[in-house]
Amino acid sequence: MLQITRADIVDGQTLDIELSNGHLILFDTRRLMETDPSYEVLRDMEVLPRPETDGRSVFWRDGPRLELEEIMTLLNRQGPFEK
Repeated sequence: MLQITRADIVDGQTLDIELSNGHLILFDTRRLMETDPSYEVLRDMEVLPRPETDGRSVFWRDGPRLELEEIMTLLNRQGPFEK
């Protein structure tokens, strides 16, 4: 089963997620914060704090949680023609 082995913040807004199969995901959180009100608490931060992971999700203490399934779904929606 695919799991998150590590999560970090790269440029203050991009999640750097390492998966158990060795793949890395760079996930821009700005779009997520624009479209999902549950991430509004992170929007006001100039630099996101380092997230934690339990293997199934990336989360911030007393903040939102982003499940691996949701990350993969959002990545599949992105493409060169996305508006």
